[in-house]
Amino acid sequence: MVYLFVAIGLLVLLLGFMSIKTILFSKREQYGEIIHSNGKVNKNEIVKKLQDAIKIQTISNSDLSKTNYLEFEKFIDYLKKTFPLIHKQMNLTIINKYSLLYHWKGSDSTKKPGMIMAHIDVVPIEEGTENEWDVPPFSGQLKDGFVYGRGSMDIKIHLITAMQACENLIKQGVIPERDIYLSFGHDEEIGGSDGAANIVKYLKKEKISLDFVLDEGGAVNSGAIPSVKKAFAFVGVTEKGYSNLKISLTATGGHASTPPTNTSLGLVSKVICKLERNKMPKKLPIVVKNMIELLGKEMNFINQFIIANLWITKPLFMKIFAKPGTNGEALLRTTIAPTMANASMEPNVLPETASFTVNCRILHGDSGSKLLKHISKKCKGMNYRITNLRMEEPSNVSNTNSDFYKVLSGVIKGIYDETAVIPYLMLGGTDSRKFESISRNVYRFTPYYIPLEDMKRIHGTNERISVDNIVNCVRFFETLIKNC
Repeated sequence: MVYLFVAIGLLVLLLGFMSIKTILFSKREQYGEIIHSNGKVNKNEIVKKLQDAIKIQTISNSDLSKTNYLEFEKFIDYLKKTFPLIHKQMNLTIINKYSLLYHWKGSDSTKKPGMIMAHIDVVPIEEGTENEWDVPPFSGQLKDGFVYGRGSMDIKIHLITAMQACENLIKQGVIPERDIYLSFGHDEEIGGSDGAANIVKYLKKEKISLDFVLDEGGAVNSGAIPSVKKAFAFVGVTEKGYSNLKISLTATGGHASTPPTNTSLGLVSKVICKLERNKMPKKLPIVVKNMIELLGKEMNFINQFIIANLWITKPLFMKIFAKPGTNGEALLRTTIAPTMANASMEPNVLPETASFTVNCRILHGDSGSKLLKHISKKCKGMNYRITNLRMEEPSNVSNTNSDFYKVLSGVIKGIYDETAVIPYLMLGGTDSRKFESISRNVYRFTPYYIPLEDMKRIHGTNERISVDNIVNCVRFFETLIKNC
């Protein structure tokens, strides 16, 4: 009986300690000052400029022979015509024919330059979905307060509004304190090897390093947490690694009338099933833990209790948060997604070799070598070959205590009232990771507000952006440049 009372006493003490941690955890802190925007934006002018930019079909394609580079030349000409003050004030260097690097000289040469990035190219319209659009996908049509078209969200809005902000500031006679670079690659959607990678090479050759880089990335979202009405501004401070792997399996070929126990395509199916049943282990990287803790401050007491006490509740948290097929799961493990397969060219021929391709996103704490080892185990006992098509390790984690991050956070809160700024791990990839060799502070944020249900429009049908968002993006970039 004594042991029972001792156990109950210890349990009460433990729960009391955990409750105190929860109460302390829930105290909200305001990081940095709010930087308000007082600029006026010509709404009709900027809407028209974005509409015209969308009409230029700068579609990139992994098969470069299918890329219409005349459209990219047309886009460059369009920028020169549309933003005359920029092209008078800034130095433009064209990299590898179609990527653009603008240099705006600042007033204080002792400060390291900063960079704002975007990309010129867009993804194609999925074949067969053209008629599902409410308007033609490259019309740039204004409908019900939204500009529709491919690139309206990803990411011509970022490019055009950043340019408009610079054009406005030049017209006002504003000179930034530090040098500002605008970097616009032309092949981000297919990896950026011809565009952004060569821009970095150029900057290295010129011995230029950067105080900060701001690229596309997170946005202001509502609905990120059920039952929480508050909007969150998600600023990407790092990216998962990226890999494309081709796994080929060999078996007996010949006539399909006498199939072996396992065809090569059957072996492919077995390996895919093994990979989907036996995923890579879950982890909680520090960058994800920090994000969860900041989000947790806006949750109810039960969720705060779990998050504030991860030292003991971590297994429960991992189970709840990492539901299969969710963003939560993708934040906690390296993902392996089979996306392509290839086997026989004829229905009556047994293929000697069949293959499939996986797209993988590597979590911090894992690596390309761990990924390869995991897949190899699932092919054990088979005649297989893994071909590395692309392999990029997880990117560095940028500092949330840097001067620029504080300014970025302040500007976001000045544009979007009552918004909590959350540094997070980006699941997708951007060109910005290529700039880590010349900047320690690489951030990923696009200054628009997008409800979570609209995120599927990016790369999808009926991509669109509201007029209010277009105006806010210009205000954001103007304020950021004046204060960075």
